[in-house]
Amino acid sequence: MKSLISLLVLLFFFCSYSQVSKRTAAIIQPLEKTRLFYASDDKDIKKIEELLFKEASLEELVYLAEKGKNVYIKAAAIDVLANKKEGGKMLDAFKKNLHSKEKLDYRGGCIVSEHLLSAYVFESVSVGDNFSEKEQENLHREMVSITLNAQPVNAELLETLAFDLPLDNDSYTKIRKLVIDTKSPILLVNLAKYKNPNDIDLIKSFGKQAYPAIEEFPDPAFLPMMKEHITDSSHFAFMFALSEFCGEEAKEIVIKAIEYNKKINKEKDCGGNCLAFLYQQISIKKCTLYDAALADLWVTDKIISFDILDAYEKTHTQKETAKFLLDGFLKPGQAEVIAVNAYDMDHMEDDVSGEMTFDNNLRLVTLLEKTKKISRETYEKGVRNSLQYLDDLDLYRFISKLKDNEAVLQHKDVLLDRVRNNENAYGALTIMDGLKMLKDEKLFTEGAAIIVSRKKEFNKFPVWEREYRNFIKENNIKE
Repeated sequence: MKSLISLLVLLFFFCSYSQVSKRTAAIIQPLEKTRLFYASDDKDIKKIEELLFKEASLEELVYLAEKGKNVYIKAAAIDVLANKKEGGKMLDAFKKNLHSKEKLDYRGGCIVSEHLLSAYVFESVSVGDNFSEKEQENLHREMVSITLNAQPVNAELLETLAFDLPLDNDSYTKIRKLVIDTKSPILLVNLAKYKNPNDIDLIKSFGKQAYPAIEEFPDPAFLPMMKEHITDSSHFAFMFALSEFCGEEAKEIVIKAIEYNKKINKEKDCGGNCLAFLYQQISIKKCTLYDAALADLWVTDKIISFDILDAYEKTHTQKETAKFLLDGFLKPGQAEVIAVNAYDMDHMEDDVSGEMTFDNNLRLVTLLEKTKKISRETYEKGVRNSLQYLDDLDLYRFISKLKDNEAVLQHKDVLLDRVRNNENAYGALTIMDGLKMLKDEKLFTEGAAIIVSRKKEFNKFPVWEREYRNFIKENNIKE
């Protein structure tokens, strides 16, 4: 029995590699082991591909791309064919794997994603500079055509290539039929790009899955459906679709969406962040009809963007703008200030706005500086409110960036109250860093006395006790 098993294993090995030399079989042997993922920048894989490039014949590479023992060997052969600029052989490999269900866990940078092997062939065409732009375009066009006309259709592959599907009239008929047959919401987006009114009912039939398609084809005929399903507004796909409209009917839906999300956010532990994201989804296309609704969120929920503030200034007097800002600052809680729309990728890449994007203290200080130019009184009240509600760790950074110790020192009572009534003693110690920066000896001494009065609280944890001792020593505090 053992002899029979050994013979079968030998026959399998022979059948698998009868088309490759012993040397090529030895090169790819490490890839036979199970791997967590495949990465062409992996040193071991890179070495294997380099050896295959130098020593394997074209026929062997074609064979391995189609009939390699596992998906890793096939991927390596595909990479080498691309590096050898064998466009025709890449096309053959794509055809051979057209209906393959094999998938490759591929790591690109820090991200590991799953790829159909056929999709990996498609993507390998545009990796590096193996093929000219024209060659890439031609190969991709041919591969997409093969996929569109395949019988049977590989719907999963077609969805993967959806971004590259053509928009010509001939393809429209095929894509429409595929949408009906496969019920694919991904292919529905491609169909929507044709903006054919005859497809509206078909798009609607997808229900919640229709919103990405509506984003591509924002026809007013979809608005009644969206108004009816306002509970979907808590999902970004709904809001991105809605943002593509700019009219009175859409404005009504925007207002209802804000009201609905305010209601459900009361049951969520996300502070103003949930509404802040909704705010940015609404404003991404800069429809001025929505400005008033967004401005109201400053007065009701303390959320504002610089764009909306600028728009408000243009349509209101200085006195009205000062009152508007004051109404928001007087609300309890931290202000959520938006410098750049998180969904605006062009501006997110800008260095200056990038700093604003990730520094909430800088955004708040910038808002206060704008306020100062409009009304000194409102500015001072805004500073006071900010000192009341900033996180302990943010207070020091806020004072540092504001660069207006005089304005901060007008609110010594707030600062001392935060040291005295802070939820935990360690947080109070953090606030003392901010007080020290103000260089007011009397204020710091009063704050230090409060810290000493809370001495027993620092015994709760060793790290707290150690920090307390360091504070006392560094500042020559008498206990």
